[in-house]
Amino acid sequence: MARTLAVTVFPAALIALLWLRLEERPIAGPDWLWVVLLALAPALAPMLRLRLALTVPAALVALWVALDRPATDDRPGFFEPVFLRFDDGLFDYFDVSVPFNGVQQPHMHGVLVLAIFGFCLLLAQFVAARRPLPAVLTLIAGAGWPATLYPVESIVYGALILAAALWVLAGLRMARPLPALLAGAVLVLAAAGASTSAALAKEGVVAWERWDPNGTSRQVSVSYVWDATYDGIEFAKDKTTVLRISGPKRGLYWRATTLDQFDSDRWLENPTPLSTGVARGPLPSDPLLPARSLNPSTWVKQEVEVVALSDSHIIAAAQPVALDAPQLGGVFRLSDGIVRVSRGLQRGQRYTVYSYAPRPGPAELAKIEAEYPPALDRFLDIGRTRVDPFGFPDRERFIDERFSDERYLALWPYRDLWQQAQRLRAGARTLYGAVVAIETWLRSTGGFVYDEKPPPTGGMPPLAHFVGGSKRGYCQQFAGAMALMLRFLGIPARVAAGFTSGKLEEGSWTVTDRNAHAWVEVWFPGYGWLAFDPTPGRGALAATYSASSSGFNAGDAADAFGPQGGANRGGASELDRLLTLKERLEQQRQQAARAREEGGGTRSLWPLLGLVLVVGIAIGAAKLVRRRLRYRTRDPRRLAAAARRELVDFLVDQGLAVSVSATPAELQQLVRQELGADARPFADALAESRFGPPEASLAAATATRRELRSLLRVIRHGLGRPARLRGLVRLRSLRA
Repeated sequence: MARTLAVTVFPAALIALLWLRLEERPIAGPDWLWVVLLALAPALAPMLRLRLALTVPAALVALWVALDRPATDDRPGFFEPVFLRFDDGLFDYFDVSVPFNGVQQPHMHGVLVLAIFGFCLLLAQFVAARRPLPAVLTLIAGAGWPATLYPVESIVYGALILAAALWVLAGLRMARPLPALLAGAVLVLAAAGASTSAALAKEGVVAWERWDPNGTSRQVSVSYVWDATYDGIEFAKDKTTVLRISGPKRGLYWRATTLDQFDSDRWLENPTPLSTGVARGPLPSDPLLPARSLNPSTWVKQEVEVVALSDSHIIAAAQPVALDAPQLGGVFRLSDGIVRVSRGLQRGQRYTVYSYAPRPGPAELAKIEAEYPPALDRFLDIGRTRVDPFGFPDRERFIDERFSDERYLALWPYRDLWQQAQRLRAGARTLYGAVVAIETWLRSTGGFVYDEKPPPTGGMPPLAHFVGGSKRGYCQQFAGAMALMLRFLGIPARVAAGFTSGKLEEGSWTVTDRNAHAWVEVWFPGYGWLAFDPTPGRGALAATYSASSSGFNAGDAADAFGPQGGANRGGASELDRLLTLKERLEQQRQQAARAREEGGGTRSLWPLLGLVLVVGIAIGAAKLVRRRLRYRTRDPRRLAAAARRELVDFLVDQGLAVSVSATPAELQQLVRQELGADARPFADALAESRFGPPEASLAAATATRRELRSLLRVIRHGLGRPARLRGLVRLRSLRA
């Protein structure tokens, strides 16, 4: 015991030291010391069996010490949350640079503590078993891995690893230490070389930091470039959960940023810096938000967990107005409610954000007149010019002139887009009518197709080609085209980028990389920015004012259109088409509901069938327990009687009459006549075990059980499944 402890302490301390170097600010408390003691304690037991038995409780306690942190993870239970935290922490080592902050990355700290425990446990067990070579290899792996993850002063630590290995070899091979010392020196020098920065620069043999636990070459976390691109997208084959968000029960889109600048051919992110500081408290006042947005009772609270998102933007619903996340450190507060984290979001981080997310109905929006403050002027830029607001006198002629003025040559390819916007706006009485008409046209009635690999544009600007030519694209094309068409009409609009709602699971929204999306935000007096989604099939807003919503009230939206008819109805005709589509969908839903009602009698049978299944399982279990209890004896005669009784019960459950005193020969005859199976081997073994000499009865009883299994297998094969099932649930054998 003393020798094991003396040999193990120095290399175990070195392993712990090298892993602890990966933290620049560890969690308070010497939890690493406790797990080292836990790892060494089982090895002090005198016998191998006892050492292995003590390893199990030691490992459970180490798991609890390292990963049971309810302050940072409130998922119920122990084993599943611990596994998920270990998984998160392990993957963080492939996303987060080291040394890391243990307070901000508690799951990484937990994995670090477990690594110390695991390597020290293996080392101590090999030392206790007097196995020097496995002990040295464990030391090299346990100390060399963190040395290569953070290759600072690697030569010094390589020398310490060599010294520790020599210490182990000298302590365990006192008789002939020279061969072991030489082998250990070679191994340790190789490990020390692999841990140097030069070796890593040359992609050394043990490049631990390049390992990919996913088995792929892509990064563990998902990152995005939010500026608009129209060349095509490709989602990964497997979904990756990037966020978990709890708080709101209605489906909101999670916004990362807004693209408010249109630069001749694409939308760009261009916010204005406002202030810096800690991520806590209200965000800078936005003059474009209504006064009610300052009332906390109107805010929507969201608790966000970063699962696998590599980004610098705070993700939040609608218009973020306040933030409570001091653990994120410093942030940059920008215009339009955009917040960037100076060090970027990292796996396992959590923050709380509050948003202003109004829910007007279409009847309310249909009455609003276009009254825009000067702060909205920049949202009326279309490339190199700024248009007049919606409803401004003679504004159409002003824009038409731009398509013949060579100073605005960059706008000329967008003539078709402008003309389509005019056509759709023709029947709109208010600005809301124009907005919903364009959204409806792009999403439902204009013949557009969602395509993640759209065709080439042939040199035309992507959005002009999308509207006037291909009509194929993904969310960037749909959102960018709608926002540009609205600006041509003098309606302040911008592109929002982030994620759709995701999937509601156990009270929180699970957001994956497949939910990445772009949509449109339009400004309305009294409400601020409202979301609209023109992309078909990618998401659905929980807002009755949007044509993307399953609860869209097209009847109230019709109030935003004038009474004129004929070919000039423009957007009103698109709304008529949408109403027709909605009516057809409603009819289909009603037909499906009637079909479900008619099939209600069938549905009511399911509980009864479930009850029958439970009862059948209970009967089968009772028979199994009864049969097993009969075999709980060492008496060969009683074992043979139990085998005879098992066959009798089986025959009784198949509806055969069996005499209580039937002999083995009578059972053989009954089986042959009724079931067509040869039971002679079973009958002979049964007779010998019950009536033969005592010294041969045990072997005969064993043969009886073996022959019974063979006989029952043949009988069941001949009976078929229905008869076997009936026999399983019959109660005759239980009553006998």
